[in-house]
Amino acid sequence: MLFDRRKTDVSGLNRNYEAEFRTWLRGKVREDGMRCYMDNEVSAYCYALRTSVMRLEGALNFHLFGYTDPGELDAAIRRVRSHPDFERLDQEGHGTLSTAMNLYAFFVENGPNMTPPEEHAPFYLKAGSEEVVLTEETVDDYYFAEHSMRPIQKVYYGAPGTGKSYRVNKLLESEYPEMAERDLHCKRCIFHPSYTYGEFVGCIKPMITAESPLDYRYAPGPFTELLKQAFLNPQEKYYLVIEEINRGDAPAIFGDIFQLLDRTPEGKSEYAIINRDVGAYFSLDPWMKNIFMNGKIWLPANFNILATMNTADENIFVMDSAFKRRFALEYVSIDFSVLPDEMKEESPLFAGPRPLREVFAGSDSPVAKYAMELDAAGQLNRNWPTFARLVNRAIDRENLEGKKAGKEKDRRIAENRKLGPFFVRAEELQDRMSFLNKVVFYLKQDVFADSLNYMIPSFEWLMEKYADPASDLFELLV
Repeated sequence: MLFDRRKTDVSGLNRNYEAEFRTWLRGKVREDGMRCYMDNEVSAYCYALRTSVMRLEGALNFHLFGYTDPGELDAAIRRVRSHPDFERLDQEGHGTLSTAMNLYAFFVENGPNMTPPEEHAPFYLKAGSEEVVLTEETVDDYYFAEHSMRPIQKVYYGAPGTGKSYRVNKLLESEYPEMAERDLHCKRCIFHPSYTYGEFVGCIKPMITAESPLDYRYAPGPFTELLKQAFLNPQEKYYLVIEEINRGDAPAIFGDIFQLLDRTPEGKSEYAIINRDVGAYFSLDPWMKNIFMNGKIWLPANFNILATMNTADENIFVMDSAFKRRFALEYVSIDFSVLPDEMKEESPLFAGPRPLREVFAGSDSPVAKYAMELDAAGQLNRNWPTFARLVNRAIDRENLEGKKAGKEKDRRIAENRKLGPFFVRAEELQDRMSFLNKVVFYLKQDVFADSLNYMIPSFEWLMEKYADPASDLFELLV
């Protein structure tokens, strides 16, 4: 049974101890000036103390960073070591958990001012030791042990500013609260019309090196770099984040990697592929040579892909059904409750000379009726959420009237043209000209361009009128 973080998270319990432990290990330097513990190794030890140990069901009430008293920690470690599944779990991690407990016990006992001992899990000891001669026999010591997980392969889609990236970030923060750890386990890229397979996966590029004025080497892309880390640390989750996946030609960018997106119930790719460039790059690491020397690669269960898609840009590159089928799709609705309080407050930007109720009192339009509903509920405020909600209701009105008039669907305002809560930034709500140039320009050019009800005058006229701080932006919707 895999550990469910949601049931055992202790709200940042002794998070400072984890950060100090990381800093303590990273401060260990050899005589030649090289760090003793590299970032991947430090991250693996912290992951073992915080997450892997909780897979030993019933051993502990919370992770080992929750123990800061030497006596209590010693008792907790003894309970962990006596658990019937400890040996199996430690062997799966190549000794990472037992080494991490030894180092953390030393840290708690002696404090951060004491120089850490040089103790490594077997895998890291061999990888960093000059005394080990790498031969065909020694590299056989490292093998990839697949861990059954349920990988996430999901596209978050919705209108502009609904908080798609915000939702992705919250998921990553829940898995890796420390920024340093997130940086090690996550890579982010953005698709655009000129983005290529070579940039995403990798390609051979000319490079200037110290040994040669011009050399040709394989330059891995974010996909390949993260995939390597996922193979080296099979117990830890890795996240590839693709922003604006439909702004690039996704099938062309993924290329042969597309075949890997089908997953088995255990989480790994159902079909492996031969990619000799990626396989050769992995084989440069002596501890991966025997696994990838034939060029066969796949996605392990700990490799996750999160993507965002702005549906207002769907006409740039349409994702075909075969591509969509391999991702879970999650619609991010327009929800103003997720906004920070500062963006919900009434501001001078939306001020006007008369009560807002009076602005809409003389109209029987659907927008005016909705304004009265908000007023009755005590939600008719001179703030960004109210303005955006009324704009969205105006879009609904335009679409309904267009449908009744027999307008073709492609001539009506698309649902995804609505304003999401994060369409603007907090600072843009403090500057009238920034708001006009971003929001009003968008509404005039992309939303109500053909409307006979809203923003009928030219944009130049609208700018001149509403640049005046005494003007009322809500009158745009009457």
